[in-house]
This record gives sequence, C-alpha cells and structure tokens, in this order.
Amino acid sequence: MNGFCYLGVVPVRSNHQSRSEQITQLLFGDRVKVLEQFSGDNVVADSWLKIQNINDNYIGWVDKRNLLLSDTLLPEPNYIISSTIAKIQMDNDIITIPMASMLADKMFSIEGHKFSLVEGSVIAYNKRSPLLIKAISLLLLNTPYQWGGKSIFGMDCSGFVQNVFSFAAVDLLRDASMQARQGKDVAFNDIAAGDLVFFDNPQTKNINHVGIYLGNNKVIHCSGKVRIDNIDEKGIKPIGFEDIYSHHLCAVKRFF
Repeated sequence: MNGFCYLGVVPVRSNHQSRSEQITQLLFGDRVKVLEQFSGDNVVADSWLKIQNINDNYIGWVDKRNLLLSDTLLPEPNYIISSTIAKIQMDNDIITIPMASMLADKMFSIEGHKFSLVEGSVIAYNKRSPLLIKAISLLLLNTPYQWGGKSIFGMDCSGFVQNVFSFAAVDLLRDASMQARQGKDVAFNDIAAGDLVFFDNPQTKNINHVGIYLGNNKVIHCSGKVRIDNIDEKGIKPIGFEDIYSHHLCAVKRFF
C-alpha cells in the first residue's frame, strides 16, 4: 500500500498518538510506503499508519486521514513549488501548500481526485543545479525553529538543509547524523559555497547540527531561526558574540 500527502504540512510522529513527539513532517506531494496500521478504540479517530518516506526512507506514524491511499505506484514528482506558498485545487477544495512541495504535473489525478495548481510558481524538480542552493536558503531566513519541522512555517537544522537541497534534486536523508554519511569529504581550507558543514558535541562526538556554507566565512543554519553567522575551521561564531563558539565543526561535505 502506498500513500500520498495531499495536505500542506503533516506531522510524522514517533508513535501512534497525537500527543507523541513530532520527528519529521510530510509536505504536499510526498509519497510514502505504508508499513503497518494501528487502530485504537475509536477506529474513525484513532487510525494510524506507520509509514516510510520514499525520498529519505524515514519511518514514523501519521494519521490515516492525512493521506490518500493507493495500491498502485504513485506518480513521481516533476515540479517543486518555488514560491513561498502556493494554492492547489483538489476537486472543489483549495489547499495552501508550502515551498518545496512536490507536483507530478500542474494538473494530475490520484485515486479519482483531481489536482491543479491555481496559484504559485514551480521549477523542474530534476534539475541538479547548485546555483539554487544559496538563493533558496536566503528565502528561508528568519523561519522559526521547530523540532521535526521542514517547512517555511517551522523547521529544524536538518529539515532546513533537506528542504533547500531538494531544489537541486539532491535527496538528503532526514537527520544531521545521517546526512553526514552522504556526500564527499572536503577539508575546511578547500570549502566552497554550497558545501554542508556539520557540527558535533566535542565530548561525545555525536553530530548534532548542520548548516550550509555561503562563502566568505558565512554559514546559514537553523538555530532558533534560520540565520547567518560567522564560521571558521573551529566552528560557528554567532554574529554579535564573536568571542565564543556556539557549534563545534567536525566535517564538511560536498554534493556537487
């Protein structure tokens, strides 16, 4: 069984309960594999699906009502929403969707439901263009931090870079520690704009943060909000606090 996210932003939780932790999100157009179903006492209100995101293989639980289910293969995305928000007509309803949502086409159908883009802009999803990385990341400046978030309404550090890199058709994994296993290792003295920079806890060596290098010793990252700070070979020096390091640099990765 496959699922299609037909709403703008859908929480993916650690367990089959509305109060459980949000670990990531689905955006409109995300396709998932259904791994398991859980139904509580109220079958209508408490029906949850354990799903795996087809793009990044991340696993979690979603409310069944947030997906369209299909036994057939769902269409692959050909376009990505490049405006801050867009509007999709689904049958007779209008749905607001965020930047980085995916479309099979500007008009398409799934399981008898008709979708059409009525407002907003798109670009081709399959263009592997590193030139988009800086431009898209700057559009997200001041987006608030939200644990497990990956939309313009709130995102965490790895959700931010995953969102941005999707515009270059690079399928990053979900968490910073997973993303650090991707790409090509680069020394800091060879760093270039568009490289990912990873940070760890100096005591445990566990990777706990990621950002995008902009060039000229600047990094854009989501810490409290999406922001630009100074960076050197040791780590991030927040602007206004140049005498301290907020994050300890441990790796640089290149994807282009």
